[in-house]
Amino acid sequence: MVSTPSFINLYSELLMKSKITDELKDLFSQTVTWGKLELEYMKLTAAEKLIILISTLIVGAIFVLFLLPIFIMLLFALAGVFRMFMSAPLAYLSVAGVVMLILALVYVFRNVLVVNVVSRFVTKLFLDRKTSQDKK
Repeated sequence: MVSTPSFINLYSELLMKSKITDELKDLFSQTVTWGKLELEYMKLTAAEKLIILISTLIVGAIFVLFLLPIFIMLLFALAGVFRMFMSAPLAYLSVAGVVMLILALVYVFRNVLVVNVVSRFVTKLFLDRKTSQDKK
């Protein structure tokens, strides 16, 4: 004897299929919403990192702008000290030699003084996965 499916069984199967379809639609909707939120978070994080980078560059430029006249005045003072021991042209040439020596040292140690510092700053800025909330 072959049993035919009853109306209740057919209805429950149809109800389960529609329930699964609704759950899949809801899951897809939540996935799309999550993707949009992740994209927005990524944009905000990139904007924050860019703002930090630009503000650091601006602060550095301001420091250089204010330190440059001070450095020039100190060089003239050094030339004045050298003038006590030698003639004025030799004093200025000596100061130029000191500046060239400092520039040569900065060039020789540029990896340690400049490249490593900048690369460490940029990697900490862009590749630091932990936020301030995670550290607490």
